[in-house]
Amino acid sequence: MAQMDDRELATQLFNRCWDLLGTTRDADDDVELMTAAFSSRFHWLNAGAVEQWIVSDWMVARAAAAIGEGELALRFAKRAHSAAQENEIPDWLIASSAEGVARAYAAIGDVEEFNNWSALATRLIDVIADPEDQALIASQLADIESP
Repeated sequence: MAQMDDRELATQLFNRCWDLLGTTRDADDDVELMTAAFSSRFHWLNAGAVEQWIVSDWMVARAAAAIGEGELALRFAKRAHSAAQENEIPDWLIASSAEGVARAYAAIGDVEEFNNWSALATRLIDVIADPEDQALIASQLADIESP
């Protein structure tokens, strides 16, 4: 029963992150965004598997980048990408993890690393088998403001 509760909470909190990322936020909303991202991550650590752990690290990175916390974004994006490299996971998640690192470097303002990771993410997106997954990750990469 507790595992089901963790899964439900993790999912609801993850979806709350997307809601907040899609709006104009104030400082309180930014705090809620980070709280939701870390809380979702906590619950996925209890109830998920490696894919959910990677996605939850990616979401923490995404949220941190959105509020201008580039170093925190980079820390979690690199965690997600390392785990993606070390485990058998879907092709879209490998590409997504590289997109996350590119986004983190953009948040820091490191143009050279952003360009390197953006190019890697593009190569990984190009080999995603499912066209819908490919389009989704490509749209997320295209959404990053170049530093």
